[in-house]
Amino acid sequence: MPRVVHVTSESEWNKHINAKGFGGSAQSVVVDFTASWCGPCKMMSPVFDKLSDEFSTVIFLKVDVDELQEVAKSAGVRAMPTFKAYYKGEQVDELVGADQGKLRAMVTSAAARGGVVGTGRKLAEEGPTSWAASSPSAAVSDNPEDRRRRMAEAAEARLRAMQQ
Repeated sequence: MPRVVHVTSESEWNKHINAKGFGGSAQSVVVDFTASWCGPCKMMSPVFDKLSDEFSTVIFLKVDVDELQEVAKSAGVRAMPTFKAYYKGEQVDELVGADQGKLRAMVTSAAARGGVVGTGRKLAEEGPTSWAASSPSAAVSDNPEDRRRRMAEAAEARLRAMQQ
């Protein structure tokens, strides 16, 4: 079930953009600036929802630019879809356009910046939230080449997060 918060007011935006996690630590926030009339936005919506399930340490927000024009203007949104990552209330990354791979990389980087990367599930855990019980499309290949690729992607995301 997606964990995306649909922001409906400026005060709600301000509350979430400066969110604190467990123990008062800063938490990463990824925002989807969208519009109901935008075709690419509609295409990226399920991708954004899936990422919200996968990265439980990140807060996912959705802002309709027509409903919250002042928020979109203050964030510098000029095209849709626009995705922005925030940490400690400051923008740390931006993606303009419907690129699923770049969105995943941005969310991975945001998760690394804001604490523990991943969902916190144990690989051998059984049950409805276990890795093994994930949808077939989310199955992870145990092929050595795929493992190396995933490890390299994670290392690159951590390096990018440390450099910012």
